[in-house]
Amino acid sequence: MWVTSVSVKNIELELIEEYELLGEKRFRFRIKGTNIVINVGASGLDEAKEKAMKIIEDMRLSEFLDRIKGVGQLS
Repeated sequence: MWVTSVSVKNIELELIEEYELLGEKRFRFRIKGTNIVINVGASGLDEAKEKAMKIIEDMRLSEFLDRIKGVGQLS
């Protein structure tokens, strides 16, 4: 297993696994600093990164993570 980082919109993704399942290429990314894993099917790494970031945007995870980071910090 190898790891690479991608940083977009204050979210860093780590590629934790690339594999093939039933003839489809799959990629597993972890949002750095969390246990959140995003699994996408794509023909290549660039497409997989785009799909993972789209999922993050659609779920508004960056807003959620920003709020969580603020918990416990003094104003």
